[in-house]
Amino acid sequence: MQIALHIGAHGTDNDRLIQCLTANADRLEIAGISVPQVNDYRKPILDMLTDVMKGDPVNQRVRDRMLKDIGVSSGIDRIVLAQENILGRAHRIFERGKLYPIAPKRLADVNGLLPTTDLQIYMGIRNPVMFIAETFRLSGASSFAEFVDGVRLADVRWSDMIEKLVNAVPQADFTVWCHEDLPILWGDILREVAGVEPDSPMAGEYDILAEVMTAEGLGRLKTYIDSKPPQTAAQRQRIIMAFLDKFAIEEKLEQELDLPGLTQDIVERVTVDYERDLKRVAELPGVRLLQP
Repeated sequence: MQIALHIGAHGTDNDRLIQCLTANADRLEIAGISVPQVNDYRKPILDMLTDVMKGDPVNQRVRDRMLKDIGVSSGIDRIVLAQENILGRAHRIFERGKLYPIAPKRLADVNGLLPTTDLQIYMGIRNPVMFIAETFRLSGASSFAEFVDGVRLADVRWSDMIEKLVNAVPQADFTVWCHEDLPILWGDILREVAGVEPDSPMAGEYDILAEVMTAEGLGRLKTYIDSKPPQTAAQRQRIIMAFLDKFAIEEKLEQELDLPGLTQDIVERVTVDYERDLKRVAELPGVRLLQP
């Protein structure tokens, strides 16, 4: 049995992916793909992780309980789960000068808990400036200094963190994408995580585009794709980019930043470093970086 596990990161999804896949659950189940309700498994997973951290052994009884909590029925070949707090809770993203320091062990423990030998891990990342701004807002931390705990923007490298995850669970397959590319990739990401064919229709695949494109532009895009169905994902992405170029609502593509000491020069330097870091992510063994 395959298990597809979406692990965040924080500030890149807000549960939109799993909500969208849940809306497709009935049609996916016909194809042998289960999208359980998140309330059925999130707390049990975190509870079992706590047991593991206390030294309690993982055995078949624990795995059987996990299957029961997930609610797997016969005829299911793939289960889709989402739990960003596997990486650590929002207020513990940064600790002791590191990004997600507990994530590698947590992911290895989850791999031991899940009843599968075919684990596929999915993760969105984003420009460190935007990531820190959004996760600081989510964290509820009393101060920015408390939240980052000594981490500098210039030191955030997704490739370092992802490499540690890969080393912790080398048998898993990793798929990563950039939050900035969501309007173009959203439908393809849904299909990737669900495990369906590249041309499979998905309810909600235009949801992100609807937020950043004029209604007229989105209508024209849908009409064009319906009349001239793209033969490949790459072709679909090129069509979307062409329509976005003409019909995007520019202010919707921008994010207001308000971080202590942040200057335009810092934003530009961090962005250049982020683009370089993406190349290293794409070169990591066992990692596939989805890009338009």
